[in-house]
Amino acid sequence: MTSSVDKSQTGQKPVKKQGAIRVEAVVPMLIVVGLIVLYFSLFFDAHLRRGLEFGATQANGAEVNIGTLQTSVFNASMLIGDVQMTDPLQPHRNRVQIGEVRFGMLWDALLRGKVMIDEATVADVQIDTPRKRAGKVLPPPAPQSGPSASDRMMAKMKEAFSGNVVGDLAAIAAGANPAEQLQQIGGDLKSDAYMADLQKSMDETEQQWKARMAALPRGEDFSALRTRLANVQLKDFKDLQQVQASVKELQAIRDEFEAKSKPIAEAGSSLSGDLKGLQTSFSGLDDVVREDVRGLQARMKLPSLDAGNLSQALFGMDVLNKLQQARGYMDQARQYMPAKSKQATKPAPRNIHKGRDYAFGHPKGYPAFWLRRAIVTSTLPGGKGLSGEIRDAATDQALVGRPMIATLKGDFPQQGVAGIKAELVVDHTKPEPLERMELSVARYGVAGRSLVSSPNVTLGFAQATAAAGFTAELRGEQVAIQASNQFRDVAFETTAQSPVVREMMNASLSGLKTVSMDARVSGTWGDLDWDLSTNLGDALARGMKRYLQEKMDAARKRIQAQVDQRIAAQRQKLTARRGELESRLKSALADKQAQVDKLRNDLETARRDLEQRKNAATDEQKQKLKQEANKLLDKWRR
Repeated sequence: MTSSVDKSQTGQKPVKKQGAIRVEAVVPMLIVVGLIVLYFSLFFDAHLRRGLEFGATQANGAEVNIGTLQTSVFNASMLIGDVQMTDPLQPHRNRVQIGEVRFGMLWDALLRGKVMIDEATVADVQIDTPRKRAGKVLPPPAPQSGPSASDRMMAKMKEAFSGNVVGDLAAIAAGANPAEQLQQIGGDLKSDAYMADLQKSMDETEQQWKARMAALPRGEDFSALRTRLANVQLKDFKDLQQVQASVKELQAIRDEFEAKSKPIAEAGSSLSGDLKGLQTSFSGLDDVVREDVRGLQARMKLPSLDAGNLSQALFGMDVLNKLQQARGYMDQARQYMPAKSKQATKPAPRNIHKGRDYAFGHPKGYPAFWLRRAIVTSTLPGGKGLSGEIRDAATDQALVGRPMIATLKGDFPQQGVAGIKAELVVDHTKPEPLERMELSVARYGVAGRSLVSSPNVTLGFAQATAAAGFTAELRGEQVAIQASNQFRDVAFETTAQSPVVREMMNASLSGLKTVSMDARVSGTWGDLDWDLSTNLGDALARGMKRYLQEKMDAARKRIQAQVDQRIAAQRQKLTARRGELESRLKSALADKQAQVDKLRNDLETARRDLEQRKNAATDEQKQKLKQEANKLLDKWRR
């Protein structure tokens, strides 16, 4: 029998029928979507602006500010306004200021996690504009494993260019006597250490040869051989056997003689080499003395009147700054747009327990970032301005298949710059990266440009009109850079407390209205060859020479005399000891060699004598055998 129980009596709730819309799922989804919309409406633009400022600051090496940033999610577009990039060398000014940047992105690329900009507009571009406040300059990144070869090369160039040669020359012209500074210079000379090494080297050589000479055969050894030679029978032979016995004994004496004389011959060759090495070391002392003289000149701030040194002091840091900027841009380009990797000729062994990743390119693929085309404009009243274009800026040029090319031409009238022509090519489509840049400026104004700043003299351009050219090709590790500047209608500004210095500077610069500078840098980043010349350096060298040549020559002679006087006694002592050591060793070895030569001559005489006796005995024996044979033949016939 079955019975039915009412569900209301058991306490169970009746099951509701499910509708078309599940409220418990839709409501959370609407909340999430609402929060996303709210974030993109209120916070996304601000967070993106700060992120872009941070990334651009790291790339620029100095603070980058973005005034406004607006995005449109539905149109996948962006508007960036008032971009200011601080100049690291002049934090109170902007390297570049951009009024507005507009671009739209492709949703097809965004859905794949890529950024593809088909065309962008960069408007109202200006250079060298003032900032309301100084921008923050980032410290240079610390090297991971010590300074690289290129860092050491840059430091070497900076040391060569940073000397205040003109100021030091002005101090001498003002009355400073560089020879008096010798009394205040302390410390050891390199010549002292070099002569101590020479003394130690001669001690070691003497000890080595003392032991070696003791190990060589003595006179008694050769006397014993001479006694044996005297006992060898060389005449009155009765038969051929006696001759052969003498030959055998003579050969034994000769073999023992060669064994004993060989170390003496080897010692003679070694002694010649060691004495030649000592002579070379003594010759090197002159080079060390010259180095000490140059070092004292540097410590006394005794500069050279060479036009090349003056040219480096005037414009060397400008060339170095351009070189550092070129390397910085190259490093950024190779970091963000890496070159195509070289294919390995032989695959490396792999762990069979791990998988392998394969990357396949296809014609419609996108790199992580690709700006296909950007139009750069800056139009000012009067029709003057700037125009340019950037093509194919991509993080994977091998995938795009085209290098990045940027061109720019026009004027910046507000800064007084006209006739700009620039072209930049970044070709990383091949394993060897290539960056090439050509830049020329037809005219720009110069005012208050300082060239020399020291307590004794200052020199600069109060006003000038300049033109510049710059070409650079960086291929792999190879560097080829040329820079030139020409300053016309130059008005110099120079000050000096000493009347003599003022007269010297005015005489040097008189009639010079045009200043030209040419620089060339080539080689590798770790080994750069540079050449810098300017007619301003030539003019200063000629003008200062008649004021300073006599004082400079006297100072150099005084330095040379003091160094020579300081090392004279020790040098004379070492020279005398070297001569005594050389004479003693040569004499001792010559005595042994004389014994060897005498015994060799005696052996050779005995050999020739015995050879004649042997030949005579052989002939005599042959004759006897012939006579015996004839007798036997006659007997047989009878």
